[in-house]
Parts: sequence; structure tokens; C-alpha cells
Amino acid sequence: MPDMTLYRGERDNVWPAPAVRLIWGGMTIRDPWPGARLPNQTATGAWSALSRAISTGGGDLAAFSRTVRATGVPYGLNFTRTPVPVDPDREHHYVVTIHHARTFLLRYGGVGGWTLGDEVPWAADPTLADQDYVVLNGPSVSRSTVLGYGHFTDTPEVTLFTDVPTNWVTSVNGQPIGARGVRVLTDSALSDDERLRLTKLRRP
Repeated sequence: MPDMTLYRGERDNVWPAPAVRLIWGGMTIRDPWPGARLPNQTATGAWSALSRAISTGGGDLAAFSRTVRATGVPYGLNFTRTPVPVDPDREHHYVVTIHHARTFLLRYGGVGGWTLGDEVPWAADPTLADQDYVVLNGPSVSRSTVLGYGHFTDTPEVTLFTDVPTNWVTSVNGQPIGARGVRVLTDSALSDDERLRLTKLRRP
């Protein structure tokens, strides 16, 4: 299965610097759906929440996609699938790789909500996509540790609804994670005020 590379810029006034951002095992989500938290995130619980969110919005995939992209959501992280010009308003630029990525269509299953449809070969080349899709790293939701929603737009994007482990982060501002690049702090290095302010991002 191919790898999928994703790109994301974050602002200092919204997110902590990378040395702090990655303390709790990766890029964590503020209000994650059930089962989406590190260290043992799975797609199963988040899938049920995704199905409900789409249905609550009237079952219109395009409308759901527009809402997620336009406003951002506290239960997900938005990425682009292709490199974009560096935004000077975003101080930290992350490159993330999902290994063994797989992409699937969505299919409405009636009373049971939304289910996976056919697998499509869009993991390596986003320009092939002609509609919204689901991103996993396994053959089914139950065997995946990631759940993403691919947006069919002029600038291809993916919203991830599961925390992103540090070992998926290829680089930040062109530097690797570790002694020769971005040195990640520990929770004990933070003040009590910082821990309180970052409560929603912290993980066990």
C-alpha cells in the first residue's frame, strides 16, 4: 500500500510550539471523537461519530465537506495533500506521512448510517479523486488506526479525526523530530498554568 503525505501549518496563537505540541505522543486533537485519542487510537469509535455528523447535516457529503474546511472543527485536524506556499502567518509547518494508506468511497447504508464503499486508488495521487472519500491505514475501519476525510476540492485536503502519532511526523519547518532537529519536551517541563491551559491536548 502507498504512503500518503500531508501538510499542515499552525499558528503560535492557536497551537503550542512543536516542542510542546508533540509532548503527548503526537499532534493531538482538542475534542476528539470516541476512540480517537492516543496512545491507542482506532477508527472504530470515530467512524460512528463521522456517520452521525454527516447525517445530522442532511446527508449531503459536499455540504459536510464545506463545513469542515470552512470553519475547522475541534474534533479534527485539517491538512493539504500537496505542498502549498509557506504562509508567514503560520509559524510551524508540519509534514505527516500515513504509511499503508488506503482510500474508500462512502456509501449510505440506510438506517445503519454511512458505510465504506469501494476502495479507490487515490492514496498516492489526489488529482485522481472525483468525489469525497475516507482515508484509513487498514482494509476496514475496525483494522485502522487512522480515520480521515478526503475533500474533493481545487486544493486537495484531508481532515484527520484521529490523533497523529509523533512517528508519523516527518518534519517540522524542514527539521526532523529528535536530537538533530526538534527536541520535544516532557510534561514535567511545563508549569501548572501551562498544563491547565493545554488540558484538552494532553494525553495519559
